[in-house]
Amino acid sequence: MKKLRIGQIGPLNLPIPPKKYGGTEKIIYSLCEGLTKKGHEVFLFAAKDSKTSAHLCPIVEKSLWTLKIKPQEYAPYYAYQMAIVAQKAKKLKLDIIHDHLGPWSLALYGQTKIPIVHTLHVPFRKKDRIWAYRKLNSKLISISFAQRKPAPDLNYVANIYNGIDLSLYPFNPKPKDYFIWVGELSPRKGIMEVIEIAKLAKLKLIIIGRIPPPVQKIDYDFFNQYIKKNLNKGNAKYLGELNQEKIGKYYKEAKAFLYPLQWEEPFGLTMTESMACGTPVIAFKRGSVPEVIKDNKTGLIVSPLEKNGKINLKGFIQAIKKIGQIDRKECRDLVKENFSEEMMIDNYEKTFLKILDQRSSR
Repeated sequence: MKKLRIGQIGPLNLPIPPKKYGGTEKIIYSLCEGLTKKGHEVFLFAAKDSKTSAHLCPIVEKSLWTLKIKPQEYAPYYAYQMAIVAQKAKKLKLDIIHDHLGPWSLALYGQTKIPIVHTLHVPFRKKDRIWAYRKLNSKLISISFAQRKPAPDLNYVANIYNGIDLSLYPFNPKPKDYFIWVGELSPRKGIMEVIEIAKLAKLKLIIIGRIPPPVQKIDYDFFNQYIKKNLNKGNAKYLGELNQEKIGKYYKEAKAFLYPLQWEEPFGLTMTESMACGTPVIAFKRGSVPEVIKDNKTGLIVSPLEKNGKINLKGFIQAIKKIGQIDRKECRDLVKENFSEEMMIDNYEKTFLKILDQRSSR
C-alpha cells in the first residue's frame, strides 16, 4: 500500500490530545497516532503544547484557551496558521491536507494544488459554510448521515463515524445503583434537563464534565445562572472534569447514561464511550442518536417533545424504567463492531487513497 504524506490541520484552542475535554482533539490525536503507526508521514499543524508521534508543526506557543484568548480575537492566529500551512505544504511534499477547522481552511484554496478534505465536526448552522463548500466543490467527510441533512447536495466523499480506544473503557456486566451524564455543562448538551429528570425520578446522578470557560460567554452565563446552584444538591453529584481513564470507571459502574440533548448532535463520543463499558444510553431522538444507538438493544431513544411542544421529560423517565431490559454485552459489541478507533483510522486511510487515485486517473 502506498505510504502518504498527510497534513492534519488541528484547532488552536486546545492542545492535542486534550488534557480532559475536547472531542475533536481526541479524534485528531487518534488519527495522527494511528496513521503514523501504519507507516504514513503525518504532519500536525497545531499548538506547540500538543504531543504527538507525528511531526508537529507548531503554530502558537500554547493553545489559545490556555492563553485565555477570547473567540473574537482568534482571527489573526488562524489566519497565520493558514499562511503557514500554505507555505509548508509544498516544501513538505504533502499528498493530502486533512482539515478539522471549517471555514478558516477555505483560505487555502488557490494557495495550493494539494487536495484538501474537510471533516465536519460540528453541525451546519443555518447557511454557515454551506455556500462556500458548494462554490468550491469541497471534499467533505461527515461524521454521521444526520449531519448532512441541512445540505445533502454537497460533495461528500465519505461518512466516517468517530472511533474510540476501547481499552480505555472496560466492560462491566454488573452496574451500581446510579446514572451518569458526561459532557460540557452547556445548554445544548441537556445538563439542565438531566438534573430535572434526576430530581423528578429520584435518581442518583453523577455529573462529569467541563464547566464552560468565560470566553464562551453565553454558555458560561447559562452555567452560573441555572446550573451552578443545582450541583451537589439532592441526588446530583458533580465530580468535575476528569480524564479518560478516570471517566471509564464511572461509565462502567452506571446503570445508564442519560442524554436529553438539546441540539442536533453530529456524533456524540460520550454515547460510544458509555456503551463500550456496557452502559446503555437513553437519549432524545436528535442528530446522530438513531445512528449511534440501536433502539431497545443498546439503549432507548425518546421523542424530544410531547404533543403540546414541551420537552418530553415524562417520556424520558418512562424509558429509564425500562433500562433493565438492555443486554450490556450487546452495548459493548455494537461499539466494537462499528465505532472502534481502528475502524475509523482504516476508513480515513481508504478515503485518502481513493481521493488520490481519482486525482491521478484524470
